[in-house]
Amino acid sequence: MKRTGLALISLALLAGCTASPAPTADPTDAAPSAAPETAVESIYYPVAEGNTWVYSIDYGSGTTVTDTEVMSSVVPEGDGARVTIERTFHWEDGSQPDLEDSVDYVFAADGSLTVPFQSIPSAGGTVTVKSGTMVWPTVAEFEAGTAKTGRIEASVDAGGTTTNETVDFTIAGAGVEDVSVPAGDYSARKLSQALVIGLPDLGVEGITVNAVTWLAEGVGPVKTEVPDMSGTTITQVLLSFTPGR
Repeated sequence: MKRTGLALISLALLAGCTASPAPTADPTDAAPSAAPETAVESIYYPVAEGNTWVYSIDYGSGTTVTDTEVMSSVVPEGDGARVTIERTFHWEDGSQPDLEDSVDYVFAADGSLTVPFQSIPSAGGTVTVKSGTMVWPTVAEFEAGTAKTGRIEASVDAGGTTTNETVDFTIAGAGVEDVSVPAGDYSARKLSQALVIGLPDLGVEGITVNAVTWLAEGVGPVKTEVPDMSGTTITQVLLSFTPGR
């Protein structure tokens, strides 16, 4: 496969699992500044304004990024809530300037979670979603191992070239495992995400990426592993979690 194809696939590795941004934030994603309080319970994230997570992202090639995430807004939406998370990415080696953006998550009353589909920060491009949404299972579906499936259709702009992309996803609960990260030791729910990526403009089909995220109740994601097309594994671990209000 051409190097360009590898770069584009790597650009689409994240599906709300490694906390990775597009270079610019879409202003339509911003939540209203004044939000009434709302109570939301989730097995995936604790929901409260001011919740702050600090992660370290290791790209397996000597590059480390510190990702700080702040839950800045919780706004009622239907029987659930739309939650905005502000993110700052800092390259520890100084190779790139800090990057800031925000993303929205939609928490449904049935426990499912609609997550943003974004690009990884080192890829140097932009992913624009044309259709489809990515949804994590409800509580009942997670416990039963019932998968959520769907398709994302997007375009990838990298180096001035725009390429169409498809991502067929299968997301399912995979039980509970003990996991140790710098923030502590947790008994965490294991979420398995299989992404089948196609780049029709490049004649690329059926590239499968299997990502795993461990989520501790009352804390949120504590560890994520995503295999990169280079043969390394991108690993994100929780350094600290500070509850808001």
